[in-house]
Amino acid sequence: MLLHSHNDYLRERPLFDALEQKCDSVEADVFLVDGKLLVAHERSSLKAERTIESLYLKPLSQRKDKLWVLLDIKADGTLAYAKLKQELDRYPQLRGRVKFVISGDRPLEAMQSDKGRFAGFDGRWADLDKGYSKEFMPWVSESWMSHFKWRGNGPFNEMAKLKEMVKQVHDQGRLLRFWAAPDGPNGWGVLREAGVDLIGTDRPGDLRKWLSAPPSLVQSFISQSLLGL
Repeated sequence: MLLHSHNDYLRERPLFDALEQKCDSVEADVFLVDGKLLVAHERSSLKAERTIESLYLKPLSQRKDKLWVLLDIKADGTLAYAKLKQELDRYPQLRGRVKFVISGDRPLEAMQSDKGRFAGFDGRWADLDKGYSKEFMPWVSESWMSHFKWRGNGPFNEMAKLKEMVKQVHDQGRLLRFWAAPDGPNGWGVLREAGVDLIGTDRPGDLRKWLSAPPSLVQSFISQSLLGL
């Protein structure tokens, strides 16, 4: 199971808070503005100094961490991908050690034709039958609320369906992630029990503490989650 720092750039210390909590993956929303890749949740929050380079590429180049970086391109996917590739050319030490996954406005044609491709893309359920290699589509991400009624309270009665989704993704050698899943011990327990690979959270410190509890206690939490206790 991997820890995914959802909207990591909103933390007090983007990237570094996630690394301190031993997260395996971080997520950043990206806008291409005046030739710069800026990081923010919405255009109204953009700041010139908060670039993908300053928040992630440069700091990672000075460390040895192995990490997934999910980049959610909000618009202009083809142009943003080309700019990102240009910036990454300045940090060859990141290749292989940092695995980039492109989400949002995914420029699939440009990525497929790129002989020096540095990233895979974030797949959707409908992409499973399209024959993409697992290197090109290493992940499948889906909205929890599009598949399940459970919102974290009461018993979880859809485990068979969830495990079947996990199986279908794993049979193709890919990782599964849900966004907007219940972000607390009940939700974490259900995802872990089903074998979901990436658990996204806005609370990486709390999730790390939960996972660091004795195995018997974690299993007890999981059992309570399934029963809705």
